[in-house]
Amino acid sequence: MLLLKLYCSYNKSNLKDMEDIDFSKIYSFSKLDLFDKCKKQYYFYYLDPEIAPRRKEFIKPRDYKTKGQAVHGAITLFYHLPIEERTFKNLRKCLLEAWFSEDDLSKEPPLGETGGFKSLGHERKAYQDSLILLKNFFELDDTNPSLFLLPMKNIKYSFDDYKDMIQPINNEFSVSGKFDRIDELKNNNLRIIDFKTGKNKRGNSQLKFYKLLAELNFGTNVDTVSFYYLKDKTIKNFDMSNVDKDEIKNQILEKINVIENTKEFPPEPNFLCSHCDFKEICPVFKKVD
Repeated sequence: MLLLKLYCSYNKSNLKDMEDIDFSKIYSFSKLDLFDKCKKQYYFYYLDPEIAPRRKEFIKPRDYKTKGQAVHGAITLFYHLPIEERTFKNLRKCLLEAWFSEDDLSKEPPLGETGGFKSLGHERKAYQDSLILLKNFFELDDTNPSLFLLPMKNIKYSFDDYKDMIQPINNEFSVSGKFDRIDELKNNNLRIIDFKTGKNKRGNSQLKFYKLLAELNFGTNVDTVSFYYLKDKTIKNFDMSNVDKDEIKNQILEKINVIENTKEFPPEPNFLCSHCDFKEICPVFKKVD
């Protein structure tokens, strides 16, 4: 816990001034990934002069989003507990504390429509599913890992986790993101851990992005990135010790260059369309109507 406390102290003294941040020049993995999934959705979310500034009006509460953020939040709260209090009973209490709607932070459970739930039964089922994921996590993991970094304890207002990770990759652009957890290894290098509440589908680009972001922020080598698939109750460890940071940086800059020079953002219909917040204004579905 000493390294964790030292990092938090350092980080508070280096907070970026929000007024000086141009978020249009900052790329996260999810931002890069969205461009690959659907250019039209990317345009609506980040670039459209009418839609992007008020995108929150279009973003709908989804049951899986509420469930995912609650499981992640519960795990964060769990690790902020004293070691002797990290029991499954207290983990269950952490889930209740983390069960909130990002649309209405003041809403007490049951969340109903603000959490993306169609009925009380629907919400109860999602809550029980979340408890199963947390039980799998508890059985998979050590309750006292060598913690280097955790998200902030105030999980309802966690934007600082993103803001504090902003790092330039050249004179114009920066990268940022959030880490679920980072551990210190015995050789003093780092292991990044990412908790997955969905299906086992992640590519090599996310691993590399995490490694680069951590090494830029902490100046310490990342040897391993681990994905904890809570649904499958499995852990996948990826050796990143021999992946060159500059090579990753160049790959990301190439991708950013493609995005910045893209002039047309056509819709790309796929199986994710049913979950798109901009479906009602997408030209593909307007033609169908």
